[in-house]
Amino acid sequence: MSEKDCLVFPARSWGDISHQPVLAVHGRQDNAATFNHLIPLLPRGKYHFLCIDLPGHGLSSHFPAGLLYRVLTDYIITVRKVVDHFKWRQVSIIVIYMGHSLGGLVGYYFAGAFPELVKKLIVIDIMSHSNLPTHHHTELIRHYYEKLHEFEEKSLTKQPPRYSYKEALSRAITGRPSELSITSAKTLLTRDLKQVSEDRYIFCKDQRTKFLVFPIISNEQHMALLSSVRCPLLLIMGNQSSLKNFALAQELLQMFKKNCEEFRYFVVEGGHDLHLNNPEIVAPLVTNFLNSPKCSL
Repeated sequence: MSEKDCLVFPARSWGDISHQPVLAVHGRQDNAATFNHLIPLLPRGKYHFLCIDLPGHGLSSHFPAGLLYRVLTDYIITVRKVVDHFKWRQVSIIVIYMGHSLGGLVGYYFAGAFPELVKKLIVIDIMSHSNLPTHHHTELIRHYYEKLHEFEEKSLTKQPPRYSYKEALSRAITGRPSELSITSAKTLLTRDLKQVSEDRYIFCKDQRTKFLVFPIISNEQHMALLSSVRCPLLLIMGNQSSLKNFALAQELLQMFKKNCEEFRYFVVEGGHDLHLNNPEIVAPLVTNFLNSPKCSL
């Protein structure tokens, strides 16, 4: 296979590569820079943190024309490919949700599908993904096709929009599900902008990530998938985040408490992007969990 036929997943790492690996997975339409504020506050003397750009995000390759990004298969396979590449026998995954359950879902599904590869799971601001009732599933399939067709038609006649840095920064802030500080937005843009001329930029992310394909299953089936998560789990939610109001939240929390080797759940000050805006609140919880003797690495 030639290099041009391969998908490339750029990453950023912290710490000594010989230390215990921690694979960090960002959220929908974000990138590896989402961890730039949090990881410097974590114990890098014991861990090697690797933050990847998922396909279609940040500096990573885009999927070929005509395809959509599927959460349950494509991104889980991506994570497994990374684990195999580094020959990690076991890996702790920090999964961060930013947008539409992407990072958190990938972590839940990966830990359930490959329990032998995951020692600990850390999820920030996602309970789960709410699924449509089964009688809407055919409508959802049609929706995915129509969005892809619309995107392809526009791509044939239009070039990607070009923005000044100030305009791009404004879009990065206003396009969030909750408040994002200017500093945090600038951090994300370090891996999401490509300069094409003097003070003109295009976004790097694939616009198809706006309509990711989530599993077309019922809430009951989805809960059954999540019941496979058995490793120690830390779940941190922001008290200003709408995502803590997941319809089956109490049922999910009880299931994790029953099934996981250890389950820690915290609701702390902050919105959806609390790890970016307030990393000093999140870092002690993550550090304590990583270093916990009860579920020691």
